[in-house]
Amino acid sequence: MAHNPGRLSWQEIATPQAGVITIRDAVAAGITRTEIRRRLDDGRWRQPVRGVLITDLNPATGPQHLWVAVQAIGPDAVLAGGCAAALAGLVGHDPQPVTVLIPADRRVSAPPGVLLRHSARLESSEIDPLRLPRRTTPARSLIDMAEWAASRALAQDVLCDAVRQQIVTVRGLREALSRRGPISRRTLIAETLDRLGADAPHLTEIMFRRIERRRELPPAGYRVEGPADEPTSRLTVRYEPWRVRVEVAVEPTANRLITQRDPSQDILVRLPAHLLRTAPDDAADIVAEALRERGWVPPTDHPQRALAS
Repeated sequence: MAHNPGRLSWQEIATPQAGVITIRDAVAAGITRTEIRRRLDDGRWRQPVRGVLITDLNPATGPQHLWVAVQAIGPDAVLAGGCAAALAGLVGHDPQPVTVLIPADRRVSAPPGVLLRHSARLESSEIDPLRLPRRTTPARSLIDMAEWAASRALAQDVLCDAVRQQIVTVRGLREALSRRGPISRRTLIAETLDRLGADAPHLTEIMFRRIERRRELPPAGYRVEGPADEPTSRLTVRYEPWRVRVEVAVEPTANRLITQRDPSQDILVRLPAHLLRTAPDDAADIVAEALRERGWVPPTDHPQRALAS
């Protein structure tokens, strides 16, 4: 059958879908069912599930099994949970099983190896508009992944890893949680996000200024790299006259790391954000030691002026 101008050919449909196309779309694009059977019989194409064809046995783009899952279930199907989060870049967590989300009132059989889940609330803003196959946004994917995790501990790990890998932000997760509707782990997820937010620079700066006052450390300049309410951002504290710089972040390479000890350069002190919460005196000692090395004398160490008789 000749190609109808203005209508996509089956190749134009299948190619961006990793070679996957439904039989219905292939026929609508102008290829006959007889030709489809011929290509299946001679091994050029495969039919992994009912109604879906693989036209490219060696695709150059995209994971075919995900396209097969979405195409087999229908146009309102979207990838969700772990497989969608893995596509967003999350590492260290199993993307299996392939999870597909559909409206709550839809009833359909899942293809082999696919887990179907239903949602009464899935706004268009929670579907990634830029990437295919269709999938939930990273924030919605992670909230769902935490809700569906095998244990509470795993749910917390998923959220922490996603934020620290900069797949999502704490703010984005909070917004996704507010739209999610009733879920059993709402409190657990909210508390986990609160703990993550405790390491954000706008809170670590408050804690740092507190230990400065307690230890009578000298005045410093403060600077934040990144959003002040995100734990992945970094707080830099600089003591100019003494050329000491302190960097506070979520995951430094060590609890205490001092480099650049050359007198012509800054002493660099790296502190984990959690140390300001869990051991503020230890953090203050580390900073004070670096300042002393550059000649700062704590006020309490100054000799007392003799009292007049």
